[in-house]
Amino acid sequence: MAVRIKRRKNWFLSGIYVLVVTINVLSWNSKTFCDRIRQSIFRITQYIQGHISSLFPFSIGEFLLVPAVLLASATLALFVVLFVGRLRGRAGKNDRTGKFVGRYYHLLLWGVAVVSVIMSINCFVLYHCSSFPEMYMPKSGREYGVEELALVRDHVVRQCNALAQEMERDGDGHIVYAGDMESRAVKEMEKLGEAYPLLDGYYPEPKKLTFSGFFSQQYMMGYYFPFSMEANYNGAMYIVNVPATICHELSHAKGFMCEDDANFIGYLACISSDDAFFRYSGYLSVLDYLDRDLYESLGDSGEIYLTCEVCSPLVERDNVFLTREAWEEVEKGAILDTETLKQASRSFLDTNLQVNGVEEGIASYGDVVGMLLIYYDGELY
Repeated sequence: MAVRIKRRKNWFLSGIYVLVVTINVLSWNSKTFCDRIRQSIFRITQYIQGHISSLFPFSIGEFLLVPAVLLASATLALFVVLFVGRLRGRAGKNDRTGKFVGRYYHLLLWGVAVVSVIMSINCFVLYHCSSFPEMYMPKSGREYGVEELALVRDHVVRQCNALAQEMERDGDGHIVYAGDMESRAVKEMEKLGEAYPLLDGYYPEPKKLTFSGFFSQQYMMGYYFPFSMEANYNGAMYIVNVPATICHELSHAKGFMCEDDANFIGYLACISSDDAFFRYSGYLSVLDYLDRDLYESLGDSGEIYLTCEVCSPLVERDNVFLTREAWEEVEKGAILDTETLKQASRSFLDTNLQVNGVEEGIASYGDVVGMLLIYYDGELY
């Protein structure tokens, strides 16, 4: 009887891995399959997991990173122990260490199986879904050049210059905001869902990262944890970055995993707001992408760039990741070197995106410019 139960469990475990492989193979080969997952199963898991994670005032995903690292280290250590034991001929049938390691790895296989199913539905499959423009922005049939890019860039600069004047500031000139950014961001995303159905429904509670200084060293504004369905943001960064970042991460929680989609959705949510602070955050979030693309597109005609709209000193001052004072606090409490962490984080993110089918890697963040060109077609040109 015990042998039969064990065999059934092993078959069931094998079945889970077959299911995971099947789901991911299908996701790489069928966008229709991925879209159906996003519109059905994912909405259920997002609703359930989002409600559970919102019961906790801290980021579950952030704290799960610690045991994940410890588990990986323990797994490697036990493998070395078992390997050395076999080399010395001590790992026989009656070897206690061998039996313990065997049970450990068997439990680990079950854990990996469960995590793989959750991550496949909440993350991997979603990278291959239809993009936001494919779902909601019909192609105009035209190509955009430097002229259109300059018009969009200048429009954003003008908005930033005007909104910068409206911001409430402290004695040092830094922006201050008395409202509840987390609740407001959720409301803006819910409002956006009225126009774009895939964005409607329940949103998990946005959370500030406890170790924001550590994530600042990685130059991370926010983090979406698919396993716990949480949208987290860096609490150490300059306040004007927060609204666009929260909306960006919340868009991931609605199944739009690609960064250009998330950037654009975050932009739309913010600029559609009645709150000037949110609009300013939205326009600032795409300014650097537009600025860079325009400058690079001009090439040898760089002098033309000097004829474009100029960002005001206030905008230049606000357009930062962290203030000087915040960086000093981060470095004061840093355990690891910032440059090393930054490079390691960029490499990991770049590799992660490419493994999930985003060939451009980190560069895909800037693809939001193409969406902006489509969005303003008929309004600015």
